Amino acid sequence: MSTWPGNAQKELTSFGNLTRSQLMSRVRSGGNETTEMRMARLLRGAHIRGWRRHSSILGKPDFVWTHEKVAVFVDGCFWHGHACGRNLTPGRNAKDWRRKIRGNKARDRRVTRGLRTKGWAVLRIWECKLAKNPETCLARIQRALEKPPLDRRVGGWLTPVKTSWGGLR
Repeated sequence: MSTWPGNAQKELTSFGNLTRSQLMSRVRSGGNETTEMRMARLLRGAHIRGWRRHSSILGKPDFVWTHEKVAVFVDGCFWHGHACGRNLTPGRNAKDWRRKIRGNKARDRRVTRGLRTKGWAVLRIWECKLAKNPETCLARIQRALEKPPLDRRVGGWLTPVKTSWGGLR
């Protein structure tokens, strides 16, 4: 049951006279053009290989390198509460949106902590950073892929892992 005020099925929004329910059904959780699709194009253009999408590991990262144990989340600034100065403050139902975004941020922290506990390198790339400095984002990923994965469950000892190109780390 929704805790949002009003009736999502009947109340019209300022977006093309759609109801709130219709509008939210059009918000995609995957394949977003300004986040995931942009990153996929950059990875292909930089010839960074071995990644998979739609992985079922904790948090469902946007991009995963399984052998290297690297998980990349490309987070939208509004949905994940980035204070980047883009003035993404909602005008309506601001209290409810703040609660929703706080919950998203708490979930992001839990997921990151859980993956790191399992030995994964976790990178969170902001939508605005991807737009302004894509080379920096790619460099972060390349550095993470070059480092050997640590098995944090065993006190940080290096664990030999087969890479996607067949070598050992």
